[in-house]
Amino acid sequence: ASRSPVFRAMLDSEMEESRSGVIKMYDVSYDVLRAFVHYMYTGEALLDEQMACDLLVLAEKYEVKHLKTYCEKFITSKVNNDNAIVHYAFAHRHGAKQLLEASMSALMDSMPTLAEREEYKELVERDPRILVEIYETYVSRQDNTAAERDSDCCCRK
Repeated sequence: ASRSPVFRAMLDSEMEESRSGVIKMYDVSYDVLRAFVHYMYTGEALLDEQMACDLLVLAEKYEVKHLKTYCEKFITSKVNNDNAIVHYAFAHRHGAKQLLEASMSALMDSMPTLAEREEYKELVERDPRILVEIYETYVSRQDNTAAERDSDCCCRK
């Protein structure tokens, strides 16, 4: 419980968990729960991309900040043009700033083909605000690039 203020509160209060000593978790698979408990006892986690995403969600829910940061760094290292839109939406939902920035950077590189991707079409349905944010960033960066080019031209005269 020392790694999670949420667990500590559950076990130190007058809640059912405190009386029984049992914390029931229904919204998590056995494998993810096992990895989470292993981390809580050892401070170590064996990750693949999916496990890192699942553990990040759990770490956020139970305020296990070090695990959330560790998972976010792992996922960030896996960001590429093919998965950037999925990771951007995930990072947006879970307040993962480093992952958000890495995903946005990859998205900027793949903007010409972004609308052709299946994940893009799903995001149009699920959360179009995220797409607006992506396009606003893209336009802003294009404007900055154009302004820098104009500035360079003026300086050479």
